[in-house]
Amino acid sequence: MSNSIKIKLSKAPDGYDLGVSKFFGTPTLPLAWENDFYEDEIFLCQIRLSDIAELDGKGLLPHSGYLYVFLHTEDGEYDLHADVRYFDGEPELAIDDFNAAVEGYEKYNSAYLIEFAAAEEDYDGTKLFGTPSDWNYEDESPRMLLQYDPLDNDTGFLDFLDGYVYLFFGDDENNFGGITLHAEYS
Repeated sequence: MSNSIKIKLSKAPDGYDLGVSKFFGTPTLPLAWENDFYEDEIFLCQIRLSDIAELDGKGLLPHSGYLYVFLHTEDGEYDLHADVRYFDGEPELAIDDFNAAVEGYEKYNSAYLIEFAAAEEDYDGTKLFGTPSDWNYEDESPRMLLQYDPLDNDTGFLDFLDGYVYLFFGDDENNFGGITLHAEYS
């Protein structure tokens, strides 16, 4: 059993299934969330949790439903804040051009499908769980949900950052509202 889950991104073809795990593109959401977003919020990714169930042997996430990551961009591309949400069900609503209304993020409407694979804890690319790459602090890192490597794909998102974006669990790993974002420059 691996200690992390590698994420490989590939440009989505026309007519892809909107409910798949992906970065950017059209999020598929619960109908109740339709008007539940800030004007400065962008869609980063959705993970259909059944896609990772076999790879998540430690049960760090539920194995049904969807996990969503949105980012508040109010302070620009250098100070993003995570809004991580879980929905235990099948989404009913697709929102086209979710990122189009946020200045500077209009171009992130093309979907990149996610392929998951087992990886070692210290894998250096985009991944779920494991040990953060480039963690150079004396203190042990918080428990990591997601490591995003902007140079590990061709999305162009945050590609000025030679380093990583981490999403860390809070004190209660079952409280997705406690997840924080940390950018680390190499």
